[in-house]
Amino acid sequence: MGFLGLASVYMMRINLSVAIVDMVRTPPVDNATSFFGRSGGTSASNSTEQCDNGEFDWDGETQGLILGAFFWGYMVTQIPGGILAEKYGGKYVLGLGILLTDFFSVLTPLAARQGGANAVIVMRVLTGLAEGVSFPAANSMVSKWVPTFERTTIGAFVLAGTQFGTVIIMPLSGWLCSLEFDNGWPLAFYVPGIIGVIWFTFWVFLVFDSPSVHPRIAEDEKRYILASTGIKKPIPTPWKSILTSIHLWAILVAHLGHSWGLSMLLTELPTYMKTVLHFDLKANGALSALPYLAMWLFSIAFSVTADAIRKNKILNTTYTRKVFTTIGLLLPACGLIGVSYTGCDRVATITLLTVSCGFNGAIYSGFLANHIDIASNFAGTMMGVTNCVASICGFLAPYIVNLIVTESGSLDQWQTVFFLSAGIYAATNLFYVVFGTGVEQPWNKINRDPILEQRRNESISSMTSSSSSDQSSKSK
Repeated sequence: MGFLGLASVYMMRINLSVAIVDMVRTPPVDNATSFFGRSGGTSASNSTEQCDNGEFDWDGETQGLILGAFFWGYMVTQIPGGILAEKYGGKYVLGLGILLTDFFSVLTPLAARQGGANAVIVMRVLTGLAEGVSFPAANSMVSKWVPTFERTTIGAFVLAGTQFGTVIIMPLSGWLCSLEFDNGWPLAFYVPGIIGVIWFTFWVFLVFDSPSVHPRIAEDEKRYILASTGIKKPIPTPWKSILTSIHLWAILVAHLGHSWGLSMLLTELPTYMKTVLHFDLKANGALSALPYLAMWLFSIAFSVTADAIRKNKILNTTYTRKVFTTIGLLLPACGLIGVSYTGCDRVATITLLTVSCGFNGAIYSGFLANHIDIASNFAGTMMGVTNCVASICGFLAPYIVNLIVTESGSLDQWQTVFFLSAGIYAATNLFYVVFGTGVEQPWNKINRDPILEQRRNESISSMTSSSSSDQSSKSK
């Protein structure tokens, strides 16, 4: 359910990136043949395809503001979302956040037609405010439900819902925008909103905050989970220790690098596919989803591998996180540099982008799993801190890209964007490799009550004895 919930919120985050291509009347590009001449038969006339069907006259700067407005709200509720999830439980923090996101998604077409660009910006800010609690709340619930050596696999699976949502919404939005009903593009907001409401209905009845409050969980399963995660006694958040931890700053810097690259691709890839590679709207949506399909599949494979490496003691947690963070940031950097030299070669460009995003899926087994390693009791709050700061890239990336890339959109301009993103990937990865750790921090341990710890140890001993007895019986 957590996987599907994050898929739902990403559908409502990404839908605008595809829909805006159909919403806006873009002028024909006069000099298309001069810099698209290497595209292998793509003519200049392709650059004007569907240019006259849009309802709105928004220039590139306005579109950048609209695409980035989501993150103005998104960054505000990150830290409160983590605190609320740790104090009251993640079930309703995550659930209500997604329900409100559904509401604002459905209202967006009306806002666009009645209030223009300013109204859409307001709706996107509100959408960001509602959605901002999702990652911290999900991370908090993972820390309560998932045993230590299963956290990378299950945590990555839950967070990979974001990529699954992207894979679904990009081609779906492209198809919906091509329909004649209500000019097509509003359906890209209505359909994800309705899906989110359906998800919320199941979430309320099927999900509980922790094993200790689940009315139907088997007693053996409850004991197994609590033996690993512990029974937590709420205490004040150690803000000074959190904010002065160099290891948290390492996660934050890596998160910044990933957020820049992902935000640049999520918001600008459909535009690049249209203006440089000349794909029509349906093909644009489908092919824009390919990199995220690869990222989703790779992330699952990487997470299983990472847990196996830790469980079999091939690498400790620190080296495991650093290796997978490097795979997830440095290899995509190399891929983006490669894309900057492929020109208008469609096959080479799509292949490189797909493989690069696939390797980026390793970050779910790298720094994104690291919050729980160093302080599981405050995983939601720390995810809120790093995701809050990283969200700055969400509105900076499209804005800066639109400052670099003019309406003509030359290959040299896009090359600058790709080199800049590759440099950010590489620099932030280096910082994490130097300062990151997988060791639990001392300020996380102060949350442990001696009596509760005794019960936890007794539970572990009981489970060990039971396991030994079973093996003895089988041997006889």
